[in-house]
Amino acid sequence: MEEIYNKLNFYLNDICNYLEKENSFLLDNILSIAKLNDTFLEYIEQDSFDNKTIKNNLTFDDVYLLTREIIEQIDKNYLKEFDNLIQSGELDFSFNNDYDDSYCISMYRKNEVKQIININRDFNYNDVRVLIHEFIHYTNGKKYSINRKYLTEFLSIYFEFYAIDYLLAKGINKEEIDYFHRIKSTKEHSNIFNRYEIVLLAFIKFGNLDENTVSLLQKYLLNIKKEAFEKECTILYKNLYIAEERNRTKIEKNPEILGCVLSEEFITSNYRYILGTLLAFYAHEYSAFQDIVYLNNHIHEYNDKSIYDICLIIGIDINDTNFVPKLFTAIHKYITAKQSIIKR
Repeated sequence: MEEIYNKLNFYLNDICNYLEKENSFLLDNILSIAKLNDTFLEYIEQDSFDNKTIKNNLTFDDVYLLTREIIEQIDKNYLKEFDNLIQSGELDFSFNNDYDDSYCISMYRKNEVKQIININRDFNYNDVRVLIHEFIHYTNGKKYSINRKYLTEFLSIYFEFYAIDYLLAKGINKEEIDYFHRIKSTKEHSNIFNRYEIVLLAFIKFGNLDENTVSLLQKYLLNIKKEAFEKECTILYKNLYIAEERNRTKIEKNPEILGCVLSEEFITSNYRYILGTLLAFYAHEYSAFQDIVYLNNHIHEYNDKSIYDICLIIGIDINDTNFVPKLFTAIHKYITAKQSIIKR
């Protein structure tokens, strides 16, 4: 294991140096995030959420106009930008799964920003849900700010939930939208994060990994067997090595980007999707709709505030002793409500 530890320490040193500059929230809150993630996984493990959806004859115009209708309900000020998406070439629908996934990209160059929304069509109401999600990224992606990076998934997922509720209220066919897509997607991120969270936690808290790391974990943080920890270290090393090989040419041109490249492969995305989904569930149940709209419109004005302070503004006290129980009450209500629709 000594060789694995040494190679892993090399990777994790560069990764944590990068995270300290670009994703310090993860470094500062790794233990809390890991505990919350484990609780979430344990809660949803009981259900596969396998509700299959069917295709229909929704045209491009159907998707566009229905999405526009929902956007108007969120904030009428968004309509001018939304109406300009096609003419500007910033929105593209793929009819043959041309993209790896649907996404919105914001590219920042000096004082300019270029944004693109690409949507892989499902040919049902999922297209509306996805377009709402990506358009919210578009609305808050005109500028770069650290809190926007941390919270953009939360904002998009919250309004994705709103879109689902809106479509249900219109009486759409229950088989034409995947109510549980976000849970299944977040479950994947949670499972991946679960496989390396303890190793990352150990490195952040105790420094370089070695034969004594397990003892430190057992003494100060959690009970884990040596064999289990060594297995997790080996898996993470292999995944990071594969990521390095996949980006070999890029890294050889500029070795200083190793930590960035390895982090962006999965570490910086996993936890933001997990937190984004959980906060969206909480806000969906307890926060005022207009407060979330206001946050989306002013997220770049809060650079002097912490994530904790921003959450307080929208009625979420993540340090409250009742936060976790209230969170899982909200998740339970969402799941049971959607399951009751499916069973009808």
